[in-house]
Amino acid sequence: MALFGRYYDNKTLIETSMDDIENLIKDEANKVEIVNAIFHRSYDRYLKIFYFQCDKTSSYTKKIDNKVQVVVRKEFDEEFKSGFSIMTNCSLLIETIATFFEGQNETKKPGKETFKLIFKKAATYKNGLSCFENEDFYKNVRCGLLHQGETYGKFIIRRDTSKLFDPTTKVLNAKLFCDASKSFLESYKSELINSKWDSDIWDKCRIKIRHIIQN
Repeated sequence: MALFGRYYDNKTLIETSMDDIENLIKDEANKVEIVNAIFHRSYDRYLKIFYFQCDKTSSYTKKIDNKVQVVVRKEFDEEFKSGFSIMTNCSLLIETIATFFEGQNETKKPGKETFKLIFKKAATYKNGLSCFENEDFYKNVRCGLLHQGETYGKFIIRRDTSKLFDPTTKVLNAKLFCDASKSFLESYKSELINSKWDSDIWDKCRIKIRHIIQN
């Protein structure tokens, strides 16, 4: 059975098949169920892993401020989290969610314009991703990571800074970017719930879902 979405709600497995979603989009009464399926299809695939918590700790020997020190850290955070993995997944999410806004089977605009669409939309959500609207994020981050496994244009990925992005140093905080991406998804979810069934945002959303079903 092909699934549109699969997630756990309070340890209860929720599965939405392609047949299910095809029937759901026929009736406005199903808006919340549709929106939840869209949200979890995106969040669980691309972001959820980065919010995993494990309390197991270990002692690590590290050089801090030019001094060798032994520090206690959570193992998962210290050894398994990667800013590069976070940013790669977030880039995939951006391209995916852009097709919902456009009602397309795949992104039709040049990649740079696709990312700018999301960053511009982020401004309407009062979301921090808007700070990248005038940056060449697509070329220097998305393409760099997906094609070469590194960034271009002097962009630096970190997880230990206080700002999402510093345009002067080009330092980008992957954890804060992930948080902003999650917040963007939540805002899109809220906009769908609060929009009329015959609104443009819902028309494009249903078109995209039909493409997914046909694939």
